[in-house]
Amino acid sequence: MNFSRMDLADCATPEAMLAEIEKLQAGAFPIAVPIEDWAAALDIAAIETLETEGFEGGLMMFADRSSGTILVNKAAGWRRRRFTIAHELGHFLLPWHTPRNGEAFRCSKKDMAVFRTQPGGDRYVEMEAQANRFAAGVLMPSAPFRADLRARRHFEVSHIVELADRYDVSKEACARRCADLHDDAIAVVVSRDGIFQRAYRGSDFPRFSVAAGHPLPPASVASRATLAAEQVSAWHELAADHWLERARGTLCEQTLGQQGGFRLTLLTFDEGEAEEEEEVERAWAPPSFRKRP
Repeated sequence: MNFSRMDLADCATPEAMLAEIEKLQAGAFPIAVPIEDWAAALDIAAIETLETEGFEGGLMMFADRSSGTILVNKAAGWRRRRFTIAHELGHFLLPWHTPRNGEAFRCSKKDMAVFRTQPGGDRYVEMEAQANRFAAGVLMPSAPFRADLRARRHFEVSHIVELADRYDVSKEACARRCADLHDDAIAVVVSRDGIFQRAYRGSDFPRFSVAAGHPLPPASVASRATLAAEQVSAWHELAADHWLERARGTLCEQTLGQQGGFRLTLLTFDEGEAEEEEEVERAWAPPSFRKRP
């Protein structure tokens, strides 16, 4: 670990802080990042578990932020705990983050799921989004993570599982990071029992026409395939408009079966064929003439 709190003191956003960490680490990170050791080196005095159904994580700290104690839900799995520790560390390091009640951060499951907010929205929700982005970035640093994505030239849903194991994070946290950092236009859909739950898409990936709580497209392999837990489907190609709003082109999808009826579906989008068809249509269109007045 090649940085200290003093090195990060002027960083007001998670993006600035992560960029500074990557610069000081010169792109070299232990994989998986030993987040408990890093937290201790950054003045977290203790990490304690607590039996509760009301929150996933918490942070108690002195008013001068000289040190802090992170709390994690005892019932959570190890990988979720790692993300929670990184999330609370983000609250501790980001200088404008202050608890809603003035005493301690108490972060719920809902708080741990928000990554983006609207400008001018609730400042406390923005704090949770920033802490989540910090957690994702510190556990899956962009330089090595991008290198791992590029090393897997023909990206498959099984690679999400591989990278989740490598970085010691949950499959869903890894899927979100893959969508954010992959060079190609990809998205990952989480469904349960044939119902769309949520999706993570890259900035170049079109918007979905399917909404949370609605059935998956009937033509999709995610809806049709019979899969055991950890079983991966074959690739399936279908028209983009089955999944997407106002999009022409081709989607390829591959689905991973999971426990409890959950599925993780990788989508790749290629609008090239649609663009070629439009060019051919324009090339073969009959000439048009303006009528004389």
